Amino acid sequence: MLIFHHSFIENQQFYKVTSIDEIKNTPPNSIILSDFDKTIITYAKDQQLTFAIQVTTIVELVLAAASQASFLLVSKGFSTIAQQIADDYMYDAKILLIGNSEEDIEFCALNGIDGIIFL
Repeated sequence: MLIFHHSFIENQQFYKVTSIDEIKNTPPNSIILSDFDKTIITYAKDQQLTFAIQVTTIVELVLAAASQASFLLVSKGFSTIAQQIADDYMYDAKILLIGNSEEDIEFCALNGIDGIIFL
């Protein structure tokens, strides 16, 4: 299981952006994090950046995965269906539950979710 932004685990940081200008100001080799925004997704894909998209619907999930997002961030209520779709279609993107507590780590483990991110 992937675990990001937990105080016990050191790994790459995700940088929340809302515009292309903000992407240009992130450190090299950053993981860009955005809400579902077609302009940002297109830019990140064209620049061959590693990026994560927070998705809230099945359509956003499918489009973000097709756009070569590396990570798809989802709420707890959407996580199991998102993971099932990702598994069925063998997405390269990893499903990350947006966690609120360490109990969510157990939820991910029991439900086969790829990982968790604490924002």
